[in-house]
Amino acid sequence: MRNLSSAILVELMINTLSEFIERIFQKRKKTDSEKLNELNSKLKTQFDFSLFDISKNSSETLLSNLEKLDLIQIDEIIFSLFKISNSNSDQDFFQKFKSNSKLNERIMEIIIFTENNFNKLSLESSNIKNSLQHQLRLKP
Repeated sequence: MRNLSSAILVELMINTLSEFIERIFQKRKKTDSEKLNELNSKLKTQFDFSLFDISKNSSETLLSNLEKLDLIQIDEIIFSLFKISNSNSDQDFFQKFKSNSKLNERIMEIIIFTENNFNKLSLESSNIKNSLQHQLRLKP
């Protein structure tokens, strides 16, 4: 009986140690805020404009900025702005964007630019487009 309880105890210790080691080496997932801040920093350093600029600037400036980007980068912007638009977060970064009542229209503008200039749309961007079209139709 004693050998059995010792074996169970050793097995529990091994499992706990294994889980601990796995957590140490497991890549930590980034939060939405971290992902957005990372994208924002990348845009600022590489292209001299920010996500906020994209959401607020005139259409002409938007198009000029988008022309500097490739399809993957534009998709990332679409996903990020849509995530912000549908977020319930009260963080300042999110609220700064959500104060723009035309954010969804801006996202649609970016999607239309993407379709016209790349002649394709990722599946996720296409889903976002469908969702936004539905939301914008229902908006009073």
